[in-house]
Amino acid sequence: MERSESTGQIKRRLCVLGIIVLLAAGCINPFAPELRGPTGSLWNDASTIGGLLENFKTAYELGDSLQYAECLGENFQFQYFDYDLNRTESWYRETDLRATARMFRSFRHINLIWGEAPPGIEDIATPDSLVEFHIRFQLLLDELTPLIGFAHFIVNKPTDDRFQIVLWQDDF
Repeated sequence: MERSESTGQIKRRLCVLGIIVLLAAGCINPFAPELRGPTGSLWNDASTIGGLLENFKTAYELGDSLQYAECLGENFQFQYFDYDLNRTESWYRETDLRATARMFRSFRHINLIWGEAPPGIEDIATPDSLVEFHIRFQLLLDELTPLIGFAHFIVNKPTDDRFQIVLWQDDF
């Protein structure tokens, strides 16, 4: 009789242990992006240019229009060369936000790969600074051929604020 009670207790303990393991495993999402920084957030405060570039990349890869908007200054301008018209075209923040939101909705998988940033640029954190630089990028949209080019950025960090992009010129 003691043997069957002992077996019953073991079964109950294994059942409880199994439930605990299932509950703990339910909290782990292998598809979730890795958290960064001491706050455990996907987003950093963009107090450096490197932080801005990380937020920009994460917004693209998650298709997060709201966080993407946080990367752009209020006076943002996007420029590109239209080879058909043989001239530089541009648009402003609201048009860029609409176009980027459509792109985010149109593609299931977006991967943005930054090339090597100019030496020391990622660590710049000086308040009230306007910084200009070029960085190589590769943009993968679903299974399409990658878009490879250079982004010419001018970024601004007002006093006691974060870096935001004020000019983005695509150079393919």
